[in-house]
Amino acid sequence: MSDKSRKKLLVIGAGDFQLPLVQKASETCDVLLAAPVISKAFEPYITDRLLIDVRDEKAILDFARKHKIDGVITDQTDIAVRSVAYVSEKMRLPGIGYETGVLFTDKSLMRARLAELGIHQLKNMTVSSRDEATAFFRQLCSERQKGTVASDRSGIPGNGSVKVIIKPLDTQGSRGVQVCGSEQEILDKYYEAARWSSNHQVIVEQFATGREFVVESLVLNGQYHTLCIGDTLYFDIPDAFAAKSRIFPTTADDALRRKVLELDEKIIRGFGLRQGITHSEYIMEGDEVYLIETAARGGGVYISSDLIHLSSGLDTEQFLVNIALGQQKEMPVIHPQLQFCGYMAFYVPVGKVIRADGIEEVCALPFVHRNQLSKLHVGLENHESATDKTSRLAVIVSGPTREALEANMEQVRNTLKIEILSPDGKVRGPIWR
Repeated sequence: MSDKSRKKLLVIGAGDFQLPLVQKASETCDVLLAAPVISKAFEPYITDRLLIDVRDEKAILDFARKHKIDGVITDQTDIAVRSVAYVSEKMRLPGIGYETGVLFTDKSLMRARLAELGIHQLKNMTVSSRDEATAFFRQLCSERQKGTVASDRSGIPGNGSVKVIIKPLDTQGSRGVQVCGSEQEILDKYYEAARWSSNHQVIVEQFATGREFVVESLVLNGQYHTLCIGDTLYFDIPDAFAAKSRIFPTTADDALRRKVLELDEKIIRGFGLRQGITHSEYIMEGDEVYLIETAARGGGVYISSDLIHLSSGLDTEQFLVNIALGQQKEMPVIHPQLQFCGYMAFYVPVGKVIRADGIEEVCALPFVHRNQLSKLHVGLENHESATDKTSRLAVIVSGPTREALEANMEQVRNTLKIEILSPDGKVRGPIWR
């Protein structure tokens, strides 16, 4: 039975990365949870639940009104952001506004706003068919021949060096995101991208190959503050588009760091965000820095809940609870980078886990923080190939220097003894690279 003096907070989303927010909120609030699946891990912390697609805005609003909630929030997931904005706006609760919620979750609208702000973009087009996609690809090839599109690292002139990336407008976890280097590849891969988009439209964009950054920032009453900036390192897996690690702080020099952070502030301010945590990803092509995408929520894989705190000292979940309830009146204390930290992720190959040793030893290491290793056990069967971010398992690691952090990560890899029996009868280990 809930205490009537406690505020009622609705959290939308119940994946692994929403658990830290629910746990924190339950300390001071009665927590209601809306998600399609709610695992037993959440049960000690919630007072009621709604099993629902998190994009079903009207059904979630009905649930929120029934319970007379005092606030609504999500974190580390894109697909719930619109519903949070919708419910808060309809119930006149603190929030970012529905229009802003849509802007931060639609890649086409993002690019239109960048154009309005005069911010340079990689060449792109929103398309509704394979014919439109291939026509845009031919246009890029023509421009390459004329010298108006920068060549990729291979330096090979002509159509063979043109690549595009095709993306659903509003998915998460990089589902449906693929690289294409020919018209035939676009024809072959188009429908996989389109099926993950709510309106079946696709962004076709010039593929950049340079260095990538991730920026976490905070906004309160329209006031922007950088929390941390890190480097993104990818798996070498075709069409996976998943980071094997994100490490804070970046090793970029001061000039390049300022360039990225100034762009981030311009974009977040230009997008009109009033409050919240933001997660933005950037890529370089030549000397230019371009936005990949930005989100009105904290970074996933425990960036928001753990890596921001390890970097800046901010209690992110408490901040999110406070802004949802209208209780955050002043900018919280934010420290300069406190230590080096990051996540390291791996995929479990398709097959059955036949050995899972070293998990307790890794969890006991003083530099290992939150992780997903409890999911691993002998007998676990994995049927999903490494195609998107959501099937990774991650470990949060810290260290006093970059070198110490990398050594700690290597110790984690060496301590874990995981073996998977593949359908072809071969025994494989986790995919770390």
